[in-house]
Amino acid sequence: MPEWLLLAAALPAMAGDAVPGEAVQRAVVDRTQAYFAAKDGGDYHRAYALIAASMRGYLTEDFYTAEARRFNAEAGRAEARDVVRLTWYRDPPDAPEPGLYVAADFRSRFPNIHAHCGYLMWHQGADGQFRIVREEQSFIDKATAAQLPPERLASADRQLGCVDP
Repeated sequence: MPEWLLLAAALPAMAGDAVPGEAVQRAVVDRTQAYFAAKDGGDYHRAYALIAASMRGYLTEDFYTAEARRFNAEAGRAEARDVVRLTWYRDPPDAPEPGLYVAADFRSRFPNIHAHCGYLMWHQGADGQFRIVREEQSFIDKATAAQLPPERLASADRQLGCVDP
């Protein structure tokens, strides 16, 4: 059984019957990796195409591209992007529309970043495809990390909300 699938076993009670079979779980991990490959590789149009219409309503492609380009320049070339946990939700109460949602928590490594993590929230549309409805990331660059006291740096991942692999 894949390591990422084992992490899906410790789900909150609200997931209920939302956890799909292994093929769907693998598809979400693959889609997450495809998104990062496009974003990290500078193919911002292809990455943006994975974003749901609801998110596009407030995030234009030009703004998305400018921010992704800026981050990539500052962080350096991605060394690793790992999906560390999938958390499934069916019809969450605050969701903009009903359906199946999954948070794909990730951790990443970049040459100029000390710690980087976050999650992509995917929603399965009526066509069966998963699209991103939210992206959150937190990071501490190496220059900032060098100025932090050791005890604060030791708890940086926890303060950023990073999920352990």
